[in-house]
Amino acid sequence: MRALAQFEFGDQQLGSLELAQAWLRDRSDWTGASVFDFLMERLGQRAAVEKSPENVLTDEALERLSSAYPRARYLHLTRHPVGTQRSMQEHWNRIMPRPLDGQPMSGMASWFDVHRRIVRFADTLPAARYLRVRAEDILNDTDPQLDVIIRWLGLCREAAAMEAMKHPEQSPFASFGPAGSGITGGHDPGFLREPKPRRVEIHGTVEQPPGWTGNPALWESVVALAAQFGYP
Repeated sequence: MRALAQFEFGDQQLGSLELAQAWLRDRSDWTGASVFDFLMERLGQRAAVEKSPENVLTDEALERLSSAYPRARYLHLTRHPVGTQRSMQEHWNRIMPRPLDGQPMSGMASWFDVHRRIVRFADTLPAARYLRVRAEDILNDTDPQLDVIIRWLGLCREAAAMEAMKHPEQSPFASFGPAGSGITGGHDPGFLREPKPRRVEIHGTVEQPPGWTGNPALWESVVALAAQFGYP
């Protein structure tokens, strides 16, 4: 919604967001790919980035994505499972009147399910179209990690371009949506209040979080996949 308001109607003010909503209602028969194609036309020569979490929630969603964009490249960002679970629990506690049943086990199960699905999907891709990077490394060792990603994408490696990539706060989307719009943007209000990269702690081990209720097979699977991603 915000992307459509920005690139079709000029900004993300309330009036533009209302126009974007009306635009989408008038095209309710369009597919998601058709809307994304429209936005890519507005971007001109710039590369489009799609990062909706819903893309990896099911095999069918990934298949639709792959079918619609057969030359797309996939940057797989991983995060330590314990840090992910804590972040998910904080998010759920913000939006739900009571804690989600089964925490923290359901958070770990979600981490495992999503990343296992991505790994299986990546196995079907040519090597040049898939890159996996630990998000913690990008935040803690930024320049070398960005250089790897830039080379992979074939983007400009000049110093000014590299520096711009380290300032997401300059993006028109690095803020909350206007009050009253119902379109806030992002799942992390803490980051949006100060949208600047910051170093993060990498957990030294993959340990069961407090409140874990069992299912040793699931835990063993989490530990094995985390090790595959380089988390001890």
